[in-house]
Amino acid sequence: MCESTVYSTDGDKIMEDAISIKIDGENIKLADILGARKDITGTIVEIDLDKHGIYVKLS
Repeated sequence: MCESTVYSTDGDKIMEDAISIKIDGENIKLADILGARKDITGTIVEIDLDKHGIYVKLS
């Protein structure tokens, strides 16, 4: 599987095992492998596919 962990640029973990990320402007909708969902506001600034990390600057 290709899950990733979503972090804020401050280093706080927002969601582990994210499998779906939908972006609509600054609205980011996250879902994990268990179906948990979270909506955040911000901008994705980095995606590290090697380390399975996604970094978001929160608004």
